[in-house]
Amino acid sequence: MVVLSSELNATTAVMQRYEKQEQWSAVGGKTPVTLGRSGLGYPAFKTPLKNEGDGRSPAGIFSITAAFGYDQNTTIKLPYWHADENLYCIDDINDSRYNKILRIYEKSSLPVSYEVMRRADGVYRYGAVIGYNDSGVKGRGSCIFIHLNQSDKRPTSGCTAMDEAPLVELLRWLDPVKKPQILQILKSECGKYREEFPGIVCE
Repeated sequence: MVVLSSELNATTAVMQRYEKQEQWSAVGGKTPVTLGRSGLGYPAFKTPLKNEGDGRSPAGIFSITAAFGYDQNTTIKLPYWHADENLYCIDDINDSRYNKILRIYEKSSLPVSYEVMRRADGVYRYGAVIGYNDSGVKGRGSCIFIHLNQSDKRPTSGCTAMDEAPLVELLRWLDPVKKPQILQILKSECGKYREEFPGIVCE
């Protein structure tokens, strides 16, 4: 999946799916997506750096490691988290479980800060985990997902959001055997990735 943003602080972008043939070929049409309220941030080497709570979606290329949702039974091929009332993502930078999704039954063991994965607003009804900061570097950002848009399509806290129909289609399409990845970049940076991914479109 390639997400192209027009500028660093833009809160909307366009996603195009691709599959590898002799080169990368587009699958389906372009999908509007919503980014973080502060646009994009980089994992390393460039500013602005992505940090916890900065409202930036991570720029770069990341694996899609799992899916999650409110349905207990699903035909999704990715490893799947059923988001019940005991599923949390830890965003407390001082907790050893930082940036991990966990099922926690004993509420006294919850950290100071966390995300409830069965959110009341329903935006996690369908979603996928973006493998950003998998090593859990303290303060560099956590709990980065692809999930449903809010009804008013307002910017996210650092995730990538889209409408329900294209998200469900995306989740059914993703296949762990093919090692799915998401590339989130500025349009101006796209050209340098075309050598690595010949066939992607930078417009």
